Amino acid sequence: VLTGARQTSSFSLSNSAKAASAASSASIRNVVAFQRHRPSFMSTFANPTSPLYTNNPNYTNDEAESLPLKYTPLQSIAPLIEEAHQTYSSHITHPYQFRMDQLRGIEKLIQENCDELTAAIGKDLGQGPMYCEAFELAQVRNQVEYAQSQLKEWMATRRKPTPFPINLNIPIHSELAPNPRGVALIITPWNMPLHMVFTPLICALSAGNVCVLKMSERSVHSTKLFTDLLRSGKYVDQRVVTLVNGGAEEATELLKQRFDVMMYTGGGQVGRIVAQAAARNLTPVLLELGGKNPVFVTKNAHLPSAALRIAWGKIAGNTGQMCVCPDYVLVEESVKEEFTNELCKAMDQMYPASTYSNNNGGGDVGKMISVQHAARVVNLLDSTCNVIYGGKHHNVKERFVAPTVVEATADSTIMKEEIFGPLLAIVTVPSLEGGIQFVNRHYTSKGEHPLVIYIFSKSKDEHQKIMEAVPSGSCAINECMKQSANYHVPFGGVGSSGMGSYYGKFGFDFFSHYRGSLVGSNYVTWKWDPSVWMTYPPFDEKKLFAFRFLGKISFVLDKLKSVIPVAKVVIPIGFAMICIFNRNVLDAVLELNLKTILKWISQIMNR
Repeated sequence: VLTGARQTSSFSLSNSAKAASAASSASIRNVVAFQRHRPSFMSTFANPTSPLYTNNPNYTNDEAESLPLKYTPLQSIAPLIEEAHQTYSSHITHPYQFRMDQLRGIEKLIQENCDELTAAIGKDLGQGPMYCEAFELAQVRNQVEYAQSQLKEWMATRRKPTPFPINLNIPIHSELAPNPRGVALIITPWNMPLHMVFTPLICALSAGNVCVLKMSERSVHSTKLFTDLLRSGKYVDQRVVTLVNGGAEEATELLKQRFDVMMYTGGGQVGRIVAQAAARNLTPVLLELGGKNPVFVTKNAHLPSAALRIAWGKIAGNTGQMCVCPDYVLVEESVKEEFTNELCKAMDQMYPASTYSNNNGGGDVGKMISVQHAARVVNLLDSTCNVIYGGKHHNVKERFVAPTVVEATADSTIMKEEIFGPLLAIVTVPSLEGGIQFVNRHYTSKGEHPLVIYIFSKSKDEHQKIMEAVPSGSCAINECMKQSANYHVPFGGVGSSGMGSYYGKFGFDFFSHYRGSLVGSNYVTWKWDPSVWMTYPPFDEKKLFAFRFLGKISFVLDKLKSVIPVAKVVIPIGFAMICIFNRNVLDAVLELNLKTILKWISQIMNR
């Protein structure tokens, strides 16, 4: 039995019926945190009244009971996956028009249900319309519109060079074409329910795959709405998007099935279990796992703008519940006091306590996903750190944690795990080198690489120094969070923060297999044809000499290819100069008269 037993990320993968029957259904169901996005260290209540349980009112407020999320029966999961494989075998997903229809359907789904989607996300995460528009709806709209505009180019078969000696048998050429991988399993988190469901779905459908989608049971309002919309048949073909709802038991059963490609967004412990399940069938897998994202604030930073952007990124990012949120700030000692003052000022400016002082949230500060998660975040504020801003107005029962800034050290509890909440740790370092050493000593040296690093400095040398010293999935310089919205660059982690990347063309590439083909059109069998003579036995010294000689010529020609771009510029300029100083050349070209050209050559020779 492969067991991920690090608190809420726990669930078991059974390799035998005996092991599977050993765990009771009740205890497994209580570990429904399989679908959490971050972090991997939440503890689980071991009783049916756990706030993680979807029907507990503390989890999704009083409306949860009226919105039961129907779980997929365990015995029906294997037949559903088999049906998905049969659908893919029919090749209905391959044509360009079919793929475009699915993308247009997703775009239509967003357009026609904007208010309902906003309301569902608000109920799950306590977020307002501006958050839903900027971080969820706009992101999906942009990605699906971009995919539609580029799909024909992405799907195109491209010619590739054919080197010696393969090219002996002319005419012959090489091609590279993207092919769908097959049936794709996509497991999504709760923290960005719309964005994290539809972005990988757009990538997989544009690549021509059949998708099996497992959404988080914790964001119950969003998952319930998405289930109804996707199963309505109004937006996407139900044959190519199969939904499996449930918790740990359903996820475990899913991972027993064979898929052609898998993607999981969540924490590291469950990520390892997903990777193990993928390895059983040698299935390619994309893992987006997150980590503790450091922020470097050097003495060369513009402190007011750095403080404003860091404060915004920490709270605006779903109240800290995003994998790309800044986790802790490494600030140089010489500017620490000024930076801290600017940070507190920025917090007061954007998130004044008066908007949430009723201990129930409000303003632009959202809520935690569950009572348990709120309790875990508040418990990070212990005697090992010093609160310098906020720290009041928390209401765990209402899932609200107020924005808080603390001073911390490497030994602080808050520095031992990904925060995933509206708490920001400030760590003072003597210099930039000290900050780099801090990250490498406590995280990088242990293989714990962040998903993103943030750098605030005006010095390009410092930018380069940090990026070379600290591995990360991505980087943002003098900005915060916004890099994760750019679908023209890949999004993904490195090491413990994930493997593989997606977004835009990069997502299409991941969900595609690029197959190379060699296409020959020479059917000659005459033994004195150069390709036949050189390729087929009997071999002798003459053939060996010719083979080596042609290989050298091919090498020289390949080198000359580097001159072609220069020649394209130099030759026209040289010809123009000749025409300026010798009008006969231009006249000859314009007349295209062989007699004139021969006369001009004769004149040149007589000089």
